[in-house]
Amino acid sequence: PVTKTKTKPAPAPAPAAAAVQEVVVPKPAPVPEAAPAVEEVAVPPVEVDTGSPLWRMAHGREVLLQGFHWESHNHRWYDIMLEKVPEISACGFTGVWFPPPSDSIAPQGYLPRDLYKLDTSYGSMDQLKRVVSAMEEHGLHAMADIVINHRCATSRGSGGKWNRWEGTRMDWDERAICSDNPDFGGQGSHKRGDDFTAAPNIDHSQDFVRSDLKEWLKWLRSEVGFKSLRFDFTKGYAGEHVGAYIAACQPEFAVGEFWDTMQYGGGGELEYDQSHHRQRTVNWIDQTKGLSSAFDFTTKGILQEACGKNELWRLVDREGKPPGVIGVWPSHAVTFVDNHDTGSTQAHWQFPADKVLWAYVYTLTHPGTPSVFWEHLFDWGADMKRQISELVHIRKRNDLHSRSKVEILKAEANLYAAEVDGKVCMCIGGAHWVPEGQGWKVALEGKGFAVWERK
Repeated sequence: PVTKTKTKPAPAPAPAAAAVQEVVVPKPAPVPEAAPAVEEVAVPPVEVDTGSPLWRMAHGREVLLQGFHWESHNHRWYDIMLEKVPEISACGFTGVWFPPPSDSIAPQGYLPRDLYKLDTSYGSMDQLKRVVSAMEEHGLHAMADIVINHRCATSRGSGGKWNRWEGTRMDWDERAICSDNPDFGGQGSHKRGDDFTAAPNIDHSQDFVRSDLKEWLKWLRSEVGFKSLRFDFTKGYAGEHVGAYIAACQPEFAVGEFWDTMQYGGGGELEYDQSHHRQRTVNWIDQTKGLSSAFDFTTKGILQEACGKNELWRLVDREGKPPGVIGVWPSHAVTFVDNHDTGSTQAHWQFPADKVLWAYVYTLTHPGTPSVFWEHLFDWGADMKRQISELVHIRKRNDLHSRSKVEILKAEANLYAAEVDGKVCMCIGGAHWVPEGQGWKVALEGKGFAVWERK
């Protein structure tokens, strides 16, 4: 079924516990994989041209922090971010994802109205620019949250409906709204994606819409100093438009939120084979011509099911690879544990709290571009912050990157173990495991997990 909002169904009750021995699943007919729009390079270059577009994606050594949660608007958030900049840098992060920067009907920023007005519940435009500047001084790039699937109107137009933006720099009218939006009297083309029912859905096929949005994105880059972009609700409009917007403003990094529903069995349990789910994300990346990465919801869903139910056999696909997007196009996959939608006070699809550290042991040692959630780093206690920071430093110390090679050594009900680039070994689960040979030393260990480095 088509998912019309970001809310995901509650997980089904856990099935009977799996046996401890490794699970062997019958192999179905293979799912055709779309050819990546750009050729994967086995090892990304250590030195890159930092003036080239998307150089951070090419470099492959990003570690991102989501710099807010769902309740951040209730605080002096830009001031709080500014205070944390030195600490964020010291923890080893390379970039920070900001909340939506524009005027919005909802205080969180996801019902934008006047895109050029940057005085919001998070703080003023001047405060925003100070945070962005401080991050640049500490070697961090600022990522803007781009919400352009929909836009709340400022005034009434035809039919007495809210479908005009009079008095704003983007003074659009009914033509900018998809015709599938009867509540808003849209006179544009039919929508090419999922409907967001709470606001007018923007028709990106209109030349004037695309032109205005490109100019706004360039302005965010030049006037505010944003270096990278995160595109919200990309199931609502065609990936080709995301690619065009990226090509126009040339950010250093780009990622899209393509939140798709996973495959569940008749009893409500998550199916083992999520290759179709993964492929839909790959197809979306391909529609952007490989200019955007995507949040790896496939890895998120499988990892939390595996950890929460002691079904760690899920963490290998039928080809012996990681089962998420990181298993097929890792340079374009951004892994995460929770965000402002799945976790925080919304908790639409939350990772089991007692296994969050297992998840970071996985994402911060595996390929893809890992992202850490603000609440986990700053609100879950000093020990959690210390261990996440140490995992980031292990990743950087061993030059693990988005295209790192994973050898999965164990994938059983209560044990997952892997070696990455021949430099790092890790395991999660209740079963005992240590890497073979004498050349390893423990870098970090805790309840149900351990990470080793070469001596």
